[in-house]
Parts: sequence; C-alpha cells; structure tokens
Amino acid sequence: MTMLEATGLSMQVGDGRWLFKEIDIYLSKGDVLVLRGPSGAGKTTLLKCLAELVPYDEGQVKLHGKEATEYGIPLWRSRVMYVPQRPAIHTGTPMDLFNMAKNFASQKEKKTLDDPTQIGMQWNLSESHFTENWSNLSGGEMQRAALAVALALNPEVLLLDEPTSALDPESTLLVEKTLKTKTCIWITHSSEQESRVATNTLTLKRLTKSGEADDSMSDRTATTISM
Repeated sequence: MTMLEATGLSMQVGDGRWLFKEIDIYLSKGDVLVLRGPSGAGKTTLLKCLAELVPYDEGQVKLHGKEATEYGIPLWRSRVMYVPQRPAIHTGTPMDLFNMAKNFASQKEKKTLDDPTQIGMQWNLSESHFTENWSNLSGGEMQRAALAVALALNPEVLLLDEPTSALDPESTLLVEKTLKTKTCIWITHSSEQESRVATNTLTLKRLTKSGEADDSMSDRTATTISM
C-alpha cells in the first residue's frame, strides 16, 4: 500500500528554467528510494517540497491519501521529516533540541517516541555526546546526533540529504543499517551506498527552459518510480 504519493510535481525557478518537472513518486512502508542526479538538478529542493518547506508550482503530495492541508503543515512536517546534510548549529545540546521538539503540539499526537541517545550509541556515539553543546561536536558527531534526534521523533517518512556525508566508513555502515529499516527518500552521490541501501532509485536531470532534459546528460527529465 502506498504511504507517500507525489504526482506531477514540478517547480520552476526565477530564470524560467524548470528545476524538475512532472515527477511521480510512490513510496510504500519500508521503501528506501535513493535520489541521484548532478548538482543543480533540484534534489535537495525536491525533498524540501515533499516536506512542504518550500512551495512548488504544479502537482500534489499525499500521505495516506491526504494532502498537507488536511493534516496541517506542522503535523505534516512531523510525519514527513526533512533532515539536512549540514544540521543548523543550535544553542544548547542535542538532548535540549529533542526535549524541545517532543513538546511541540505536532509531536504530542504520536503514541511513542524513541531515545536519541540509544539510537546514537548504535552509531559509535556516547551518552555524553547528547549532553554536549552542539558547538563542541565534530562534523560527524553533529550529523549523527541530529539524525538520531530526527529518528527518535518517529516520523513516518525520512527525507535524508546525504545523511552520512561527514562520516567515516565504519559509522556510515552503522547508520545505513538503522536507516534501511525506515521509510526514506535518500540523496547520495555514492553508487556503492546506493547499491547497499536502495530499494529503488530516482534520477533527476538538469532541465532546459523548455523543460527538456539537457541532451548532454540524459534524454529524460526524471524517472517515474513505483515502489
């Protein structure tokens, strides 16, 4: 059964060029859709559109057959959660962020939340990392801590923008093991990672102003994925 459905999703940028056009995605529980494509093809923006963080020009996105307006945008974003490649540097600690987020009204409808510390300890983090100020964490520690906080909030769909880009190979494999049990759309530039985690792949292409794919890259605008 389809969980997340995007149909005809299109976005045009200021110079008149289509960033992406007529993208269809059908994501079922447990699917990991890998998103590939060159820089400028709109991968990160597509994730933000699915999370209703930025507006798109055409198409619709539904979760369990309902659009974001039927849930309310805050509740939608708690269920379809975007996790950026480089987390914003927050004040306080990762646990401060989790404790603040879990008290949002959009989170209180969820029956259970997990413990980010327990998740992080599966990824070579210690309990002390979650009580350390964000500014004192390394890039890899910050990326894992932010991802652990997101997972602990139990979204139905994770929108992951290169979630292991700052990690060493060992930590990358540990994070992949956890994420493969979730429902995700996952940007990666690594074909090796794609082969390990993907149940299917969507490739975006840079488009011309007419909406056609750049012939130097591909003869298609995007791949329609049914999962």
